[in-house]
Amino acid sequence: MRLLFIYIFLSLISLSGIGQNKVDSLNQLISTSEKKDQANIYLELATEYYYKDTKQLEVFSHKADSLAEKYGVDSSRIKALNYLSYGSIQSGNVKDAISYNKQALDLSIEKGLEKQITSSKFYKGYYFYATGQPDSSLVYLNQAYNEAKYQNDSLMQLGCLNTIAANQLNKANYSQALENFTKAYKIADDLKLIEKKKNLDLNIGTTLLYNEEPEKAINYFKKVISNSDPKDATLAYSAALNNMGTSLTKLNRDKEAIKYLDKALIAFKQINNKLQIAQVYTNLGQCHYRLNNYLKASKHLLRAIELNRESQSMNQLIVNLMLLAELHLSQKNYTEAKACLDEAKLLTDKYNINYNESDLYRDYSSYYQTTKQYKKALEYKQKELSLRDSIFKADRQQQIYTLQTKFETQIKENENEALRKDIALNNLEIERQNQIRNFLIVLALLVSILVFVLLNRARTKRKAHLIIEKQKEELEKLNKTKDKFFSIIAHDLKSPFSALLGFSELLATSYDNLEDTERKSFINDLHTASQSTYSLVENLLTWSRIQQGNITISKTKNDIFNLIENGILANQSTAKLKNITILNKLNCHTPVWVDKFSIETVIGNLVSNAIKFTQEEGNIDISMKEEDDQLIIYISDTGVGMTSEQIQDLFRIDNNISTTGTNNETGTGLGLILCKEFIEQNNGEIWVESEVGKGSLFSFSVPIYK
Repeated sequence: MRLLFIYIFLSLISLSGIGQNKVDSLNQLISTSEKKDQANIYLELATEYYYKDTKQLEVFSHKADSLAEKYGVDSSRIKALNYLSYGSIQSGNVKDAISYNKQALDLSIEKGLEKQITSSKFYKGYYFYATGQPDSSLVYLNQAYNEAKYQNDSLMQLGCLNTIAANQLNKANYSQALENFTKAYKIADDLKLIEKKKNLDLNIGTTLLYNEEPEKAINYFKKVISNSDPKDATLAYSAALNNMGTSLTKLNRDKEAIKYLDKALIAFKQINNKLQIAQVYTNLGQCHYRLNNYLKASKHLLRAIELNRESQSMNQLIVNLMLLAELHLSQKNYTEAKACLDEAKLLTDKYNINYNESDLYRDYSSYYQTTKQYKKALEYKQKELSLRDSIFKADRQQQIYTLQTKFETQIKENENEALRKDIALNNLEIERQNQIRNFLIVLALLVSILVFVLLNRARTKRKAHLIIEKQKEELEKLNKTKDKFFSIIAHDLKSPFSALLGFSELLATSYDNLEDTERKSFINDLHTASQSTYSLVENLLTWSRIQQGNITISKTKNDIFNLIENGILANQSTAKLKNITILNKLNCHTPVWVDKFSIETVIGNLVSNAIKFTQEEGNIDISMKEEDDQLIIYISDTGVGMTSEQIQDLFRIDNNISTTGTNNETGTGLGLILCKEFIEQNNGEIWVESEVGKGSLFSFSVPIYK
């Protein structure tokens, strides 16, 4: 995911934009006010320029601080110091920022001013957010939010929630981020903020852009741009231009993107915001790199890195280092590329910034391929693919859709509520007039109509309720079947597709650098993986037809040895990637009375599960034992094993869980449930024995053919 430190707009704290008339009035008021009162007037002026002009914000905040200190107006001085902290961050003076905030926090604690303590904690949390330190930021923001709730300070709660959500996006905690954005928008709607709609459009667009949906995001950014005055730049307008450029870049429309980014650069310079100027240089560097303008790309990226280091904006610095590494790789500057990647990895680990980690693994894989270190290249490619899990993306996308629906529904509900109130008032007036005109007749008529309507509505409601309940039961059943099917597809196909992607990418990017024997080996592995994957698809489609009642289990005479071999073959490529040995110890071809496809699926799932939880260079053994008229198959591994609590939940659909494998492999947790269903349909049983650190033994029985 390459979003170049997507800009999360936090301007919902402000009730309105700059009004020139108000600025003029405040300037006139200064000349007629006493010195002691001028501190608060200068603070009002600073507030007007908060999102408009960083230099003006700092100028008026300095004046307010000086007067408030001189006349002992502590609350005003604390607010001025926090404003100076915010302005210093935006202008890239991070050392001054933390100094101003420390003065504000110390003074508010010394004077025992609770609201000012909360405000100072918020600005300290914002400082850590802006400099790419999300864990430290969340500590102070959560404290400020809880204190603001106790103080019933809705505006402070709003600011905290927005910045908390922005931190969680940087940490890749998408579900928590979306939950906090939703809370923030509810507060903004209750407060009826003037700029709410514009900010709402920008936040929705940014969230969609973060979710890799640039075409939808563009519509929201266009709204913000069209509703803004280019001659009167604001933070929202500037951010919309920048995010518009980022969206167009994702759609491979880099020449168009540069036009918007050039405008964004002018707008951010107009409001003196160095923090966001660095981001625009980053985006311009990427566009020129994609257009093969390497000299311009290098110039913009180096300028961005310089500003990042000055402002200590670690999340943006990580992105720029990765882009510069790609540029060095394209120019065959391998030493410089590796140095950039290593610094980016160091910063990622140090500050726990995770949202670009998959891109970092991709760049490492590209570096090792280019330098012919193929084993490491494949290792990092596997890490990248593991992070880009399709189930996670689908879940995150559904969360985004849910959030967007909540936003739009909230606005509609407000409009409908007002309309309902108007209708209710009109109905009351009509009823009153009718009663005055002919009270007895109207009353009798109303009673008759009311009885008829109520009875009719009661009957209709009962019928509708029965229909809805029936449809609900059917839909729930269908949804459970559908969800289960797609989850199983993801569970069974992820491993072979990871192998296919790894082998095919190495062949595509390093074909000319490989020996003939290596090429043949990779091609054979690719062919084997493709065959097994196709077989898996056939089995899954057959299972889906069984669930829908289109076919039934068809038992025939089958050779258990061949069934075991087919199940192993479906997972051979995945085992090879972890250097795991699978040994079929069956020494006879015992015939069994089972459904071929379902039993092959069971064996394949159990072998895949064993591979997932077995460390590299481990062993998986498959053996059997005849017992009366049943054949018992044993699949043992040397993996991590399980606790008794984990074993109890393995085959339960109500406690369905998924555990990460030894190489961070992910799954749905439904594979073993599928095995249990198939074994029972074949008149057998399945069970497991395991001990933590000593591996697991899965066993199942099937009828012997007689």
